[in-house]
Amino acid sequence: MPGPKVVVQCLDGTEVTVNARNVRVADRSYFCPGMVVASASDRGGQLGVVTGAAVELDLVRLDGEDAAAALVARSVSPAELRRVSEFCLGDYVVLGPWLGRVFEVSLDVDVLLDDGTVCRVTTADAKLCPVGEGSSKRYTNVFYPGQRVGGRSSVFKAARWLKGYWKPSDGEGTVSKVETASVLVYWVASSQLGAERSVVQASSTPAHQQSPRDLTFFRAGDDVLARFWGVGDRCFFRAPCRRRVLPAGDVGANRNRLRRLGAKRTPRRESWSHAGFERPLSVASTRTTLDVLWQDGTRQCQAPSVSLVPTMPQNTHHLFPGQRVVSRTSSDDGDVARSGVVRSLNFTDQTVRVSWQKAAAEHADDETLSSTYDLGRDFDSNVFYGDVVVRRRPTDSSIGVAGDICGSTEEPVLTRCRKKEPTRAHDLSWVGHIVDFCDAHHVQVKWGDGNMSKVSFHEITVVKEQSFGEFLQEIGEWVSEDGGMSNDAIDHEAQVTAAAVVSIPPHTNFNSPRDRVNGWTVPGASTSELTARGNNNVSAPVSGGDGDAKETSTAVAGINGGGGGEGKQAEADATGDDKSFSFPQFDIVQSPSDHHYLDNMEQGTGGGKKWMKRVQKEWNILENNLPDTIFMRAYEDRMDLLRAVMVGASGTPYHDGLFFFDLQLPPSYPAAPPLVCYRSFGLRVNPNLYPSGTVCLSLLNTFGGHGAELWSPEASTVLQVVVSIQGLVLNAQPYYNEAGYADLVGTPQGRRNELPYSENTYLLTLQTMLHLLRRPPAGFEEFVRDHFHRRGQHVLRACEAYLDGCLVGTLDGEGSGARRPCSAGFRLALANVVPRLVEAFTAIDADGCKEFDRIRVPTVCT
Repeated sequence: MPGPKVVVQCLDGTEVTVNARNVRVADRSYFCPGMVVASASDRGGQLGVVTGAAVELDLVRLDGEDAAAALVARSVSPAELRRVSEFCLGDYVVLGPWLGRVFEVSLDVDVLLDDGTVCRVTTADAKLCPVGEGSSKRYTNVFYPGQRVGGRSSVFKAARWLKGYWKPSDGEGTVSKVETASVLVYWVASSQLGAERSVVQASSTPAHQQSPRDLTFFRAGDDVLARFWGVGDRCFFRAPCRRRVLPAGDVGANRNRLRRLGAKRTPRRESWSHAGFERPLSVASTRTTLDVLWQDGTRQCQAPSVSLVPTMPQNTHHLFPGQRVVSRTSSDDGDVARSGVVRSLNFTDQTVRVSWQKAAAEHADDETLSSTYDLGRDFDSNVFYGDVVVRRRPTDSSIGVAGDICGSTEEPVLTRCRKKEPTRAHDLSWVGHIVDFCDAHHVQVKWGDGNMSKVSFHEITVVKEQSFGEFLQEIGEWVSEDGGMSNDAIDHEAQVTAAAVVSIPPHTNFNSPRDRVNGWTVPGASTSELTARGNNNVSAPVSGGDGDAKETSTAVAGINGGGGGEGKQAEADATGDDKSFSFPQFDIVQSPSDHHYLDNMEQGTGGGKKWMKRVQKEWNILENNLPDTIFMRAYEDRMDLLRAVMVGASGTPYHDGLFFFDLQLPPSYPAAPPLVCYRSFGLRVNPNLYPSGTVCLSLLNTFGGHGAELWSPEASTVLQVVVSIQGLVLNAQPYYNEAGYADLVGTPQGRRNELPYSENTYLLTLQTMLHLLRRPPAGFEEFVRDHFHRRGQHVLRACEAYLDGCLVGTLDGEGSGARRPCSAGFRLALANVVPRLVEAFTAIDADGCKEFDRIRVPTVCT
């Protein structure tokens, strides 16, 4: 709710809006293995990962004559209970040798009307709504026996009448029975085939639609959190004899406390006494404890859930003990890749203790201190706590791969294996989840049958988690048109109605534990890349409040001057150099052979005289209005192409760097915005600039926006595009360019991540310099050489200042900055880059670089 208000679901299912200051957190029951957490008392400190979770429930009855909450049992394990609906969205289920994910649940509901008649409503999730409860009722408990529901008269008319017959006045009744009619399952792995998606989908998988009686529940889906227990959830005991009824004295002592939880009186309906159906119990409270492994290697057992808060590490350098990493170190033979295992991470210093595998680095110590910025995840063994895995079958000459031909029968091996080795319906010994890392080669797995074992990476295959949007894209139109998930539900922010049991809950985080650790969702297609990040342009207000606006103005300060016609010395003036630099800011030349859109001839044919007139107008605007630190080339033989280079502004992690962009004006221009590709060299220097070259910007219609944020054929220009990129993308605090992160400005989570992101950005900017010196874009060879010939000494002075204690992104044009130290890990990584910079700048005889041939590198305590 806007402001200091929260919506609270009460014990009886009703909802109330209260002031946030009047409530306190009693429990967080949604944690599961693999979730990343922070300490509630130090939200800006180190992170931890949940390795185990335990929940205890207190249960009450609400169906007495005065609806008073009677405490039935407490400290009940969820394993003793069953929900009204056995399956939820995202659940992992097993059918023989197959593992699948539930992506739709269809419910049949028997409704007892007030006159004693009974009807059965099929696919009730789209036809009935709870009566007298909050409109945003949690979708995991939409229907339960004893609940009042209503619907249109036509719904009851079309229902199957079990007792009596339909009357036009029928429109409301009481649920007497809820039954899961069918479940749609997307099959993701097999005990014979493993979890390779292409192999599984190419095989003869079972039908998507399954009877719930044929499925065995394995575990809840972590990305949907559909199965966590909360106050007001309805359930039944699996074995009635296990009910632990409290003594009479305890019931009275707890009644007032239960009423404070929100249990209210419900009018008694006489028809209920004749229903004869079993009413479920209601969860009155939960108590959750967690086992947590912290980044520094310490373990915390049975921590109260309220002492932890869920979080998402917003950069790729948040590593955890047990993870496999790779590092590249320079040698006489070139870069050598090393593989190792994280032992611990010092969050403050951004340093990691790594045990390296001797086979990959024979002369390395068993354990060394490394910078987080010099490490990357080893995706050949990309497993994490909580990951679902399947056991690989031992290699056997009698067992081939799906689709192999056996003998003269030409029968697929999968079919033959089924005949020779039938799998029991409830056998869960081949599917499990990771609970711990043992060493560089082994993990601890808890299997579905309850057993635990130590296995090597080669014995298991990780099941890749996917969002429901990805499920639907692969499956196609398998959902029902009368109330199942529509394509609109692909958006993980989709809203749900009270009866939408198969809809995706609002504000769902679809990232798997692995994605949460990496800090960003890997785009699966170009469409995802275009819509997953940043929302900035020069016309839009700067997000993040006054602080962010101030920092952005610093980045824009150096690009306010015009002067294309007088710009032959523009860059030299802007950077304070006296030496003349004759490179026109804007010029028209022949097209280069390395332009990204050169082969896009379908777009390059132009759009007629009107189009050519508009392009010439754009050229004129650029020639006379380009800021001092942006240089562009147009091409007379390909009027649709442009190339731009921007100089990183001082006071940002991009200072003195060069950033190249290729542009193309489509035939529909200006009705459609330009196409823009960033020359990335495979590096991610900004949330809005992808390694693939995609530039994510509202002005380019590659990210959602509205009004002035979007491209306007009448008002928008190429000049506006390039100024937006330099001023609002290449800014002082790029961390907050990530979509949704602007709200973190000034928060502990924001402060924890903004500096590491800027430090890594500066290191990537230096790597971009080295790439440009080796492979300058065609037509800008002399520009690149002359820029670093003059600015090379300033780059090295900045490095020296950072090694000496300046904060990244605070240096002005004179090399002065905030004297707050960078992290030790940043200085370690920077010390590895500086010698390469000195060598590269010396090779082009850069001014003043000889004095840096032995730059002082501070010693970092190990």
